[in-house]
Amino acid sequence: MNQLSYAIGFLMDPFATLNLATDTSLLCMDELLVRGHRVFWLEQADLDLVSGVLLGRLQEVLATAPLQLAAAEFAGLDFLDALLIRKDPPFDASYLHLTYLLDFLPGKVRCLNSPAALRNINEKLATLRWPTVAPETLVTLDAGRLEAFVRVHGRVVVKPLDECSGRGILFFSQASPTLRQDLEAALLLPSGAPRYMLAQRYLPAVAAGDKRVYMLSAEPVGWVNRVPAPGKDLANIHQGASCEATTLTSSERSICAVVGQWLVTQDVLLAGLDFIGGLLTEINVTSPSAVRQINAVNGVHLEQQLVDGILKSILRCR
Repeated sequence: MNQLSYAIGFLMDPFATLNLATDTSLLCMDELLVRGHRVFWLEQADLDLVSGVLLGRLQEVLATAPLQLAAAEFAGLDFLDALLIRKDPPFDASYLHLTYLLDFLPGKVRCLNSPAALRNINEKLATLRWPTVAPETLVTLDAGRLEAFVRVHGRVVVKPLDECSGRGILFFSQASPTLRQDLEAALLLPSGAPRYMLAQRYLPAVAAGDKRVYMLSAEPVGWVNRVPAPGKDLANIHQGASCEATTLTSSERSICAVVGQWLVTQDVLLAGLDFIGGLLTEINVTSPSAVRQINAVNGVHLEQQLVDGILKSILRCR
């Protein structure tokens, strides 16, 4: 057991909704338990803000495979040394409001990634801070401008700004006879209200894979190539992509170095960068995953490095 034993909370989605084939949080929990730390599970619905004091319904994690939780206790969160926010998108109003509540965590509790970072970094838009290393991109509410973008590039991928795992992604071609109508529909929420959508030039290189690079603070520490299923364009694991070992090019390493330094300034410890054909397509900061796949194709235990980083982050704030 470690000389210093910490209490570390994980703010999770309900267990029944987790994709256990890709979940990274349980790996980190298990590694923390092995090292003698106490781990606590809570969900968004377990949090209350009472006269400026953040309270939570916490369950201590006794084991992860299968998950075993102790009886819940409702208490202040000031006894925690750290809280890892591991809730998946959609980054909707409810998620935004969650970050406001987390601003009331006591200063002694290290929150990873920081609530401010989750508010300020849109995973789809963040790449445009470095437009020369990202695909040509348009973000718009206007169907006419989106149609013109499609006609310039021939084929585009259109993504909602608040989703993950390939959900809501659409592909459009200038050859479609219903292009304008389809684009108008894509720019509407189910309620009929307009919404911003992000359009990127389609990258044929996706057929060779979409690299996920796992960042720990400013450093790339693991990577995997996700190859779309035959006949498919989506390279997300949740959409049936297969995983294989890969390497990083010198250009990709340079991009990781620049983005990594920026992530440090934003108080982001864990992030996932996505590359297609050497271009940066997304910067994932909410609950980046794929550690299980990185481990499988490379024969490593990346969660050990991640836990090292989490514990060092706690120490630096003491």
